[in-house]
Amino acid sequence: MAARVYALIILALVSAVLLMLTLTSVATFTAPTANPSNQLATATLAAPTGVSATVQSNGGTVRVAWTATSSTWASGHRVFRGTSSGGPYSQIQQIAGLATVTYDDAPGVGTFYYVVRGYYNANGANWESINSSQATAKPLDHFTFNVIATQHSAAPFNVTVVARAQDGSALSTINGTVTFSVGSGSISPTTATMTNGSLTQSVTTTGAYATNETITVTGGAPSRTGTSNGFVLEHFRATAVAINNKAGGVAGKPENGDTITLTFNEAANPATLGACSGATNSGNDLLTNDANPDTMTALNTSLAFGTIGLGNNGYFTANKTAKNSTCAWNASNTVLTITLQGVTSVGTVAGASTATWTPHMWMTSASGEAIDLTQTPTATAVLF
Repeated sequence: MAARVYALIILALVSAVLLMLTLTSVATFTAPTANPSNQLATATLAAPTGVSATVQSNGGTVRVAWTATSSTWASGHRVFRGTSSGGPYSQIQQIAGLATVTYDDAPGVGTFYYVVRGYYNANGANWESINSSQATAKPLDHFTFNVIATQHSAAPFNVTVVARAQDGSALSTINGTVTFSVGSGSISPTTATMTNGSLTQSVTTTGAYATNETITVTGGAPSRTGTSNGFVLEHFRATAVAINNKAGGVAGKPENGDTITLTFNEAANPATLGACSGATNSGNDLLTNDANPDTMTALNTSLAFGTIGLGNNGYFTANKTAKNSTCAWNASNTVLTITLQGVTSVGTVAGASTATWTPHMWMTSASGEAIDLTQTPTATAVLF
């Protein structure tokens, strides 16, 4: 009988030791400061599971979600964030109770790593579980465009915009309204809706000729931007003026048979430059002005090409009217050659000469686009 009692006592002692070993091998916690002899200094506190970190539709909010700790006596959860995989982590939120299992964070831009711990802090204790599994999030940093080639003012074309994280990875969770703006001129529409992190939108950019036009998109909260490559925005415009002496003419002296060549970047509507169509006309064509600077101006009766400024080197000795000049277009209606007739001038100009051309506002392209008056055409030849 005594042997049986001793055996039961030994069995109970062994069971107690095994229990203590089990408790101490799972997790160790900070002992409470109040009545430590009456508190259990070790226990098992289960870590939360199913942790995820999802960038929300605004691009700047990360929603951390988890399944609550299975230790129903836990006080709640603590959320931690780090900037390196595996930590170190810093606590960013403590949530009392087990009912709330999400937390919305606004970490900025970069790559962020999240873990969640269960905790117990009643009666002076401060126990935490081990880290949950790690979840990663990359908030919105910028937008990118497809490469945009040369476009024409007022002509629609497609742009594709993608939302991206700081490391360039695409973000498929971004949704909502984005806003378009341009470096010069105007763009329509000014807003579009992004779905699942991208959009393809037909836009129309209207403005003067530009060699480095850009489109910028803005969206998200906090606001993020992205800018396209610089591209050429074409507009009907004058590109060059040349004044040439006729064969055998006197350099520096305007005379009958000299030519003025006007060049455009695309087909013009010849009717908007006057009635000259290649045959001899019968009208007053040009006014040669002895001014400062001297100018040659279309009279808007037979021709309406604008005004050519010739500097102040004495091209003309008096104000005269050139009559019955002729003109001809090339086959593509991009080059107009005017042959001067009825020019009265004396004297010559020594040395280099310059010219500027201000096109007339009536001019339009073949498609009806008004000429861009902000451009200064190149003078390729000034020989009188």
